[in-house]
Amino acid sequence: MASNYVLESVKTGYTHELVFAGDGVRLAGQLDYPAPPTGSRTFPLIFILHHAGSDDRSGYQAFADIGLEAGYAVFRWDKRGTGRSGAGGRGSTTQDAVNAYEVALEQPRIDRRRVIILAQDAGTGLLGSSFGLFARVQPPYGVILATNTLGEEEALAIESRLLIVVGQNDWNPWQKLGKTVCDTHNAAYKHGASYYVAPYADRMLIDPRTNRLHFGVRNTITDWLQTV
Repeated sequence: MASNYVLESVKTGYTHELVFAGDGVRLAGQLDYPAPPTGSRTFPLIFILHHAGSDDRSGYQAFADIGLEAGYAVFRWDKRGTGRSGAGGRGSTTQDAVNAYEVALEQPRIDRRRVIILAQDAGTGLLGSSFGLFARVQPPYGVILATNTLGEEEALAIESRLLIVVGQNDWNPWQKLGKTVCDTHNAAYKHGASYYVAPYADRMLIDPRTNRLHFGVRNTITDWLQTV
């Protein structure tokens, strides 16, 4: 499914540029490795599931940096109509995401048993409603809901280890989408769920004092990745 396979060096390791098929549209993305993917070594993977905005893959650099620094390979892509991907009114964006997930898992030196899906904002809703499609390709080892939008019952569709990260100044109550969802998930499953509320952070987990991804979000995700 993947084509135009190119290897280039980046500061954090190596990047594979990819062109692959979405649902009736050509999509472009990249897989970043924290170190050269040589020999028999494999890397756990973070697959980033975008929110509903018009950001291309560059909008997720902060999350990619977290994963790379923790020793994970990171896959991200340009949604249809953004970046280097084609545009198309027909076809399913959900199927685009599932196709991207499948392509990510096909890449060299990826440990399919150690895949983390990181979904942000509307991406959490897509994952909650379509978790079975992703699990059919490969059940994730863990899931990060960065800016969770799922209610407690909706989140039960995600049968996996779970980290929920919300901003204190999200317009949705963090108590409901953070603590309550976490408690309900732990009551239903033994996978283990936890949550973090970033002080001062907005819906997209940006700290208004620095205009960057909240340092507590960075630390929480890093710690979780290193312990799951």
